[in-house]
Amino acid sequence: MVKMETYKIEIKALADGTYQHEYHLDDNFFSAIEDAEVTKGDVRVQLIVKKIEGTFDFKFLLNGVVKVQCNRCLDEMDYQIDAENGFTVKYGKENIDEGDKLVITEDCNEIDLTWYLYEFVALELPITCTHAEGECNSEMESLLQKYSGAKESQEEGEPVDSRWSELKKLIDNN
Repeated sequence: MVKMETYKIEIKALADGTYQHEYHLDDNFFSAIEDAEVTKGDVRVQLIVKKIEGTFDFKFLLNGVVKVQCNRCLDEMDYQIDAENGFTVKYGKENIDEGDKLVITEDCNEIDLTWYLYEFVALELPITCTHAEGECNSEMESLLQKYSGAKESQEEGEPVDSRWSELKKLIDNN
C-alpha cells in the first residue's frame, strides 16, 4: 500500500484541545491503494481530533460517492457513502491495534490515516453491490439468464425422474 504524506498527522506536537482536518478522497487516493475493491470515488472527510491528557479521540465524518462493480452485471455503479467512524489512540509500551483502540509507543510522532480512511469507506459497502431493479446492463442480464444453469420451469412433456417427485412429496409434507 502506498503511504501518502497528505494523510499523516503529527500527534506528538499537539497540545490538549480539539483539531479539525478535511480530506478529499478522489480517484488518485483510491487507485493508490493496492488490491482495493474501490478504485474511484469522490468522498469528503471531516476529521475531528480531540486530545485530552495523552489520549487522542479521532472522529471521521465521511460523505460522498464511490464507484464499485455491480455483482450482477459487472458494470460500474455509484454507491453513496455517508458514515461516521472513529478510534482512540493512547501511548503505551508496545504497538497494539484493537480495532477502535490503538496503542502506540512514545517514540511514534505521527499516524498515517491512509488505510483507516480507505477501510472506513470499504466498511460502508454492502456484501453484494447491485444496481436497482431494472438498471443493470440488459445484455449482461440476458447472458446471465442463459448461462446460469437454472431452468425456467420443467418443460411440459419432459419426463421427471420419479426420485425427484418422491423427494418433492417429502418436502411438501413437512
